[in-house]
Amino acid sequence: MAPFEPFAHYLAYGATDQQTLRDLRRSYSGVLVPGTIAAFQRQGTGGFVLSLSATPEAPPYMIDPRFPLFQQALSNPKKSHTALAELLDDAALVQQRRDPTPDAFTDERMAAIARKWVDFNCSYGSAENAKFEKYAKRLGEELTPEEAQGPEAVLAPYFACEGSDDPWWPRSKRFLEHSQANAPASGPPCLRVVCARHSGALDELLADVQEPEQLVVWVSGLDEHQASTLELVQFREAITNAAARGHEPFALYGGFFSVLLGTDGLRGASHGIGFSEHRNWRELPESGAPPARYYLRRAHRYVPQDLAEALYTVSPDITACPCPHCDGRPPVALDYHELMKHSVWCRAEEIEHWYGVATDTAARLLDDEYDALSAQIGAARTLAPRIAARADNSIEHLRQWVDALRSS
Repeated sequence: MAPFEPFAHYLAYGATDQQTLRDLRRSYSGVLVPGTIAAFQRQGTGGFVLSLSATPEAPPYMIDPRFPLFQQALSNPKKSHTALAELLDDAALVQQRRDPTPDAFTDERMAAIARKWVDFNCSYGSAENAKFEKYAKRLGEELTPEEAQGPEAVLAPYFACEGSDDPWWPRSKRFLEHSQANAPASGPPCLRVVCARHSGALDELLADVQEPEQLVVWVSGLDEHQASTLELVQFREAITNAAARGHEPFALYGGFFSVLLGTDGLRGASHGIGFSEHRNWRELPESGAPPARYYLRRAHRYVPQDLAEALYTVSPDITACPCPHCDGRPPVALDYHELMKHSVWCRAEEIEHWYGVATDTAARLLDDEYDALSAQIGAARTLAPRIAARADNSIEHLRQWVDALRSS
């Protein structure tokens, strides 16, 4: 299955990302569609995703139910939250005053939700193509709705859990059982999503999954660039231990550090275009299109475009990029969509060159890169002291990664 053919590179879908997804069809493995968007923009999202699935490249896609939304009070619910609850035929999922308790999710209720979710996924290829022709024309190809594909797999609804003793955990497991019970024999497989509220809980949750299986993991709020060495080590150990037990994990969110964990058994990862390499299970009050940021290849991270331009002014080597979207130009010369394409190209290049590299080798290479960048930034202080602190901070994560990789 595509998400587990290492190293799978999935991109999260957003309405502003259509141009990038169209133009770079050969640079990623598949598409992850947020359930909120699939529910709220049913015709537009369906038309785009299904027309893309009908192309010769036919990138597979999955729909994330985003169910931890309904573990929390939504004081100002968005229309997409309400649309997802309505799709699941359970308007009471949107609670505005207080967080719901596990007891609110009876077995009967979860069975009904799972049935609606599985039905939505299994009919998606034929029911959500009202705007297929419109988006097929934008692709510039002769396509028919009959060529559209359904989801690669059904991601079962799930809850965010503190550990195996969390009362949300048995309900999360039960959601998978209900989804599997409602899935047609000829339909896509149902996959478990293991969502840990912190890195220390992931290993415990995965250890409670008895039989080896292909599954999806998510550590809430795990920002690979801000995480402590301990958090990174915990995440890495959870992946290593899961692989040793025969599991094949795919990360719902991940960046370059996740690519490095391919050596430890991680089969792939998803991220947004220009953002969303991590996500907190609690919904943010505001969201929107990602800011214009530049992916700094040598540091394996996004930085503000003005910082990238300042680094380029000091030493073009710091921001050097051979991708066709940069074409030798300085970071400030790239428009929004060029920045997005550049970032996807960089991740594809990282997977090509870093996936499968021995851990000790990867640690040494990152150590060398940190030293080289630190020296270049240090030399720049007399020329541009105003950017020194920001520049230093933009590479500090490399040392955390090296420490996490060298920890045994």
